[in-house]
This record gives sequence, C-alpha cells and structure tokens, in this order.
Amino acid sequence: MLQAGKELWKLYTNGTASKEGSGIGLILQSPNGKEITYVFRFNFQVSNNEAEYQALLAGLRLAKEVCAKKLAALSDSVLMINQINGTYEDKDPRMQKYLDAVHSLTNTFKSFSIKQISQGKNGREDTLSKLASTSYDHLTKKVLVEVLPERSIDN
Repeated sequence: MLQAGKELWKLYTNGTASKEGSGIGLILQSPNGKEITYVFRFNFQVSNNEAEYQALLAGLRLAKEVCAKKLAALSDSVLMINQINGTYEDKDPRMQKYLDAVHSLTNTFKSFSIKQISQGKNGREDTLSKLASTSYDHLTKKVLVEVLPERSIDN
C-alpha cells in the first residue's frame, strides 16, 4: 500500500522526442519503496527539452494526487534542472511557461528538490519514454509482458 505523509517520495522522469513520436516515462517511488509507473505518448510535437518538462509536470501532478508532501525529483536533463534551480536563464517564452508551471506545482509540496542523475542511472525511465515515443498503431492499448524462464526449445 502506498503511504502519503511526511516521508520522502522520489520521482524519476525522462522525456523523448523523435521523428516517430514523443513521449515520457516516469516512476514515482513511495517512502516504503512501492512504485507507480506511467508512460504517456503525445499527440503533438515537442522538443526534447519540452518532453523533459512534460515528464516532470506529469510526475508532479501524480505526486500531488497521492498526497506526497516531500518530493525529490531526479532527471538526466541538465538544461531543465539548471533552469529550475536558477543556474540557467530561460529566454524562450514557451520554456518559461513550463518553468512557471513547475514552480507553481512545486510550491504545493512541503519540500521539493531536483537533482541530475546520469543517463546510465536513468535507464528504466529512458526505456519507458522510448516505448511511449514509438509508433504503436498496430498494438492494442494494453501490452502484456511475460518473462520466459527458458528457451522454448529447452522443454
């Protein structure tokens, strides 16, 4: 069971933009280690930086929905993190809107921090965002994943 309250929640996010499509992957981890995993595909074009902001905003909304009070976000987006922390100045009006939306949501938490992690440590979220950005017109909405314990010819 997920528990809200005073303990620290962790939010891992990643966004991807490509010719095939754009999407995000996020994992919200409760203080007791339970995870909520989401993948979103966009029906609109975004830049890679916008996809990163979209991922963070989706994660912030989810954290707010589960009543998290303390949140630590982790992302591999150097630009986004430095803009949020005030290290980089934002000159693009659209990106400023994303930044304003992030600040508006982060102000609802008792504490919020954001930290950069290497792309290597963001592997699961990267995989999720790539899944979301891939064309899946031929798939149903539900994709089942099963782990095979051995080769099919070994039984």
